[in-house]
Amino acid sequence: MRNTWLVIRREYLERVRSKGFIISTILLPAFVFGITVLPSKLMMMKSGGSFHMVVVASSAPVADAVKEQLESPDSDRKYRVDEKITDNSQDRQELDASVKAKQIDGYLWLTNQAIADNKAEFVALSTSDFGQNENVRTAANKGVTRVRLMQHGIAAGDVDTLVKPVNIETLSLAGKKSGGEVARFFACFLVAMMIYISLIMYGMSVMRSVLDEKTSRVMEVLLASIKPKELMAGKLFGVGAVGLTQVAIWAIFMAYLGIGAAASPQIRELFSGQPLLFIFLPVFFVLGFMLYSSMYAALGATVNSEQEAQQWQWFVTMPLIVPIILVSKVIATPDSGLSVWLSMVPFFAPILMYVRVVASTPPWWQIGLSIALMLVTTYFIVLVASRIYRVGILMYGKRPTLPEIVKWLKYA
Repeated sequence: MRNTWLVIRREYLERVRSKGFIISTILLPAFVFGITVLPSKLMMMKSGGSFHMVVVASSAPVADAVKEQLESPDSDRKYRVDEKITDNSQDRQELDASVKAKQIDGYLWLTNQAIADNKAEFVALSTSDFGQNENVRTAANKGVTRVRLMQHGIAAGDVDTLVKPVNIETLSLAGKKSGGEVARFFACFLVAMMIYISLIMYGMSVMRSVLDEKTSRVMEVLLASIKPKELMAGKLFGVGAVGLTQVAIWAIFMAYLGIGAAASPQIRELFSGQPLLFIFLPVFFVLGFMLYSSMYAALGATVNSEQEAQQWQWFVTMPLIVPIILVSKVIATPDSGLSVWLSMVPFFAPILMYVRVVASTPPWWQIGLSIALMLVTTYFIVLVASRIYRVGILMYGKRPTLPEIVKWLKYA
């Protein structure tokens, strides 16, 4: 036990004091935020300039209605709209030339014939901005609908009442969570990515530590005074404590976002109403770390070089990639049969069950069963990995085959 504690202390202090730990603690949440939340924020960000466009219609009421929709204060973009009343297709050449010369940014061809054919056209130098296209499409539909209702004798004031949208607030009875669907989706995806990257990062750290000591022959000196199982346990618990420290820092930061004075009302509502997010974060991280780090340690003891490790680490990493591929489906339908069964798979549970807890708290028996299955699986994985580790750390020069690894399990 004393030897194990010495290994734990060495592994922990060596990593916590490193610059890499400090940098990753700060940059990993920023990186995950950048690849998950920031792109959508940038897409929804209001443009600093205005989009100058021309609405071409056969009648002034249609052009006026569309212009009113585009220049509405509620729009997420700024538009400067000119009107052109014509139905002559030859005028399009002049408009095309104006767009190419950048005198205008684009135009909407919305003549009576285009409306009758249900085929209006928006022309610009680039139409790859989905938000822009949706704004123009919505403004054209609302404007034409407004004019059609008024042509049927409905007063302008009544038209506003008829086309006024109904705001729908979502309420989940399962998790007793309301509203904030987009924020909750990104919160679930954020924590899933953080666990995914952390498990890979610390698992590979264990593998490299074992491999470095094996290739430098330091392992032979260590084994003169410590048992292989004590050495493996020390590495797992030492590196795991480093990861748990980092997760604790992230949890404190997320808690601050939820209750801090600087937090926005949306973020405060999201995090302050999620106590289970902070309770189960260390639970699923520790279980996932012990499961995957044991496999990484066995891999490090089996191979003889960094190149061999890179060739074979996909075998350990693949069970972590699968839940990331499926996480969007689980977030969208956390209580479906597929999500329930996937979250029960021990290799997927550290990510998918935790995501279900955040998205819509599942029944407690499902959480308990998932944790129990992970504990049993982790026990057997650690048992097998320790046997491979015991023999493999002293094997040099030859790449072991599967039959040889099976023999190691028998002899150990």
